[in-house]
Amino acid sequence: MSNYTHEELREIVPAGLSIEEESFKIIDREIKDHNFDELQWMVVRRVIHSTGDLEFSKLIHFHQNAIEAGVEVIKRGGPIFVDTRMIAVGLSPSRLKRFGIEVKVPVTNSESRELAERLNITRSAAAFRLMAKDLNGALVAIGNAPTALMEVIRIMRDKEAFPSLVIGVPVGFVQAAESKELLRNMSFVPSITVEGRKGGSPVAISILHAIIDIAGNKLFPRRDEL
Repeated sequence: MSNYTHEELREIVPAGLSIEEESFKIIDREIKDHNFDELQWMVVRRVIHSTGDLEFSKLIHFHQNAIEAGVEVIKRGGPIFVDTRMIAVGLSPSRLKRFGIEVKVPVTNSESRELAERLNITRSAAAFRLMAKDLNGALVAIGNAPTALMEVIRIMRDKEAFPSLVIGVPVGFVQAAESKELLRNMSFVPSITVEGRKGGSPVAISILHAIIDIAGNKLFPRRDEL
């Protein structure tokens, strides 16, 4: 049971917002020079804020249409496919509800285990293979499983589906850097990647939250609003 009084609880949210605002100011002061545009910097700054790692200002790469593509998916309430339950749980319910967004975790499909065993591939890869056609026009965020990202890349190369935006930020030492580099070099698909071994589900969550916030600020109206 909480030990906070009612009045103290009322102050928690404003205090949290104040801390976040001050954190952003500190990040802006410490990283004075960068090559990101205003919207890209909103994404990068949120990643730095959530990880406490200033090096992300040198590691995040954006396709030129990445932000716009992601916002378009959000504003039409398109689905978000993620590789881990952690990402799904970490996303703000209020942000998702505002746009009617459904978050899907393919690896929860019970058929993925059987397919993985039959094809001798990881369950993460098998899960995205089963959902291939549903990825068309969706937003995909990979924060943990490089094999899932490799499968998404294969799906796009084989022209089975084309997500509107792929956030490829798996963390790790095996295939993580390589899979992100492959995605980064696919100029025909909007993507956001992290160079090297760093990344992870918290990074994917931060990027998604930033894009949803940008969409909510009406910086990109839907085509039917123009």
